[in-house]
Amino acid sequence: MKSVVLPAYNNNLIRALLGIRIDDKDIPQPKPGQVQIKMEAAPYNPSDIAFLRGSYNVVKSLPCIPGFEGCGIITETGEGINDRFKGRRISFFVQDDGVGSWSEYVVANITDCIFLKDEMPMEQAACFAVNPFTAFGMYELAQQESCTAIIQNAASGQVSRFISELAQRDGLKVINIVRKAEQVEALKTAGEEVVLNSNDEQFEEELKKLAHEFTATMAYDAIGGKMTAQLINAMPADSEVIVYGGLSGMPIQGIDPMGVIFDRKIITGFNLMDWMDSLEDGEFETVSDYLQDLFIAEDLKTEIQGTYTYDDVVKGIRAYIGNMSAGKILITP
Repeated sequence: MKSVVLPAYNNNLIRALLGIRIDDKDIPQPKPGQVQIKMEAAPYNPSDIAFLRGSYNVVKSLPCIPGFEGCGIITETGEGINDRFKGRRISFFVQDDGVGSWSEYVVANITDCIFLKDEMPMEQAACFAVNPFTAFGMYELAQQESCTAIIQNAASGQVSRFISELAQRDGLKVINIVRKAEQVEALKTAGEEVVLNSNDEQFEEELKKLAHEFTATMAYDAIGGKMTAQLINAMPADSEVIVYGGLSGMPIQGIDPMGVIFDRKIITGFNLMDWMDSLEDGEFETVSDYLQDLFIAEDLKTEIQGTYTYDDVVKGIRAYIGNMSAGKILITP
């Protein structure tokens, strides 16, 4: 099989990309509890970029095959897995050593696979295993706290767009934060009422004003660094910032300790795997069915800006990091 191979991590992404090559490898065979998947497509995600740089929390033995997410068809089943699953299309998430989704075939634990409805579009299935469930899991926290308004940065990103759609259904106000004027315009054209540019001089003042006016007591932070402090410092008492990404590459800094002490503000993290582990038996399948129906009806949609083959993998990565806000880029065999 043909596979994308990373020979070495490098914090300098350009140098990491220069090392990427395409190799022929033996097709992996499923172990007990696993299935073999013939790949259809996989996305580039921020986690993949961090992985190439060696700064993600998953480290594989080198050389390795990158890629954590994708979709494909089950072609073989391991011991303990019913043969009737052969031929089924699935989305999956895999972090195991020795395998990756940027390959013509991959093996995955059956517990990391999501069985798809026939109507689920392939390009949407490729990006289904991570972002939609991340958005649902985090938005569920706002529902549990009976929030009437929420704040989110990286508001042009896919997770934020999904959260906005879910919030709209429940009538929750959303304060969206982006960092470019064209992103402000794009979101307002898409129907968002409140969009702030974090590079504006009056950003922090306006954020605090709106957070208190709307009583926005939950915020979703994909950036980290000083942005986390800007959020928590601006929010009213009894607020919570949920950190689920670190796009800034910087540690959290600048938090007003008096707000934490006397206004009972807290910062916590969201990890999709932990959320999945917390679900009751059958609950994940219920959520999956709900989300798939939204994608099939096109109420939710992952924006796809392009597709590249393995031979053009580096070209595709460069296009993605050059304009992540334009949507996902898929890599196909």
